[in-house]
Amino acid sequence: MSANQNYCCTEAYLEGDLLELIDGSLWVVKGCVHPGAPIAVPRLVNGKKVKRLSEAFEIITRYYPFFIKHVPELGREAPVVNPSWIRQTRKFLHFNNVESITYVSRNKIKSVAMELIRLLREECELRCGPTGSLLGGYAGRESDIDINCVEEKQGALECLCGLRIKGFLKPLSLKEFIKELPLVSETLGWGDMSKLVVHRLTQGVFKDLRYTLRIINCDRIQGFLGPYAHIIKNTRVVFKVMDFDYRTPSIYRVELLRPTLLFSRETYFITHRVRFAEMPFGSLVIAKGDVMLRNNDTAIVSLDTPNSKVEAILLPSMP
Repeated sequence: MSANQNYCCTEAYLEGDLLELIDGSLWVVKGCVHPGAPIAVPRLVNGKKVKRLSEAFEIITRYYPFFIKHVPELGREAPVVNPSWIRQTRKFLHFNNVESITYVSRNKIKSVAMELIRLLREECELRCGPTGSLLGGYAGRESDIDINCVEEKQGALECLCGLRIKGFLKPLSLKEFIKELPLVSETLGWGDMSKLVVHRLTQGVFKDLRYTLRIINCDRIQGFLGPYAHIIKNTRVVFKVMDFDYRTPSIYRVELLRPTLLFSRETYFITHRVRFAEMPFGSLVIAKGDVMLRNNDTAIVSLDTPNSKVEAILLPSMP
């Protein structure tokens, strides 16, 4: 068994699990690779919610620099939480009755979330659990429902489409979309975002509450992990999406237009950020990020680093 297999694709830690540290902060597990300890970023510090990835890394760099380790499988440094700092692990697949949830959550958000989880289990055969504010116990009146699911067989997208057609799941309305826009304004403009959210199946409304689904499938990432032969860091990238993916991580085959590589390589854009899920075929992405080169003539574009910045995502014509 390779080192990659030791660190990847197990359920010891899953994207969306929460870690309560000994200082009272709450961290969310990120990604599929966990080198002997979980990779995670802060979500709640001193009672303040941390929403943006860039803000999370600012906190890590300033207050938790001792967590930062080089992870060869990722080709970069990442916050690896020392197990001695972990007071409690809250696993979304083991969620049952969290007494610390607020009054609003207990009477509305939690009941609707559990109903959606049952629907996904019975109709789509997905193992799911709530994450985010519901799992963390800090949900409030304006909270939406974050649910992570583990994909164990194909057919999840078709099932979600069926639930949308039957009216169980509804797209975001204009009103709900306006609430969502400030959270993603760093990546998409008004026009493109409005077109994208209407078509997304992993994001919408259930029982009058907004939901976001992550369909986790880490098995596919094994062949894309490092160590890498060469990494072009913090460079301007322009690529065209030539594939479709609804899962986390999203793995897209792309046509790399910039930078120009010396040798022709099959190129993929791989991301754990849910806002990049379900990008339509033909989307053009202009951003600053890393390009990792593998010895097998494969190139991988990453926009999940702290310094990554998306300038524009231009969507193809959509109805």
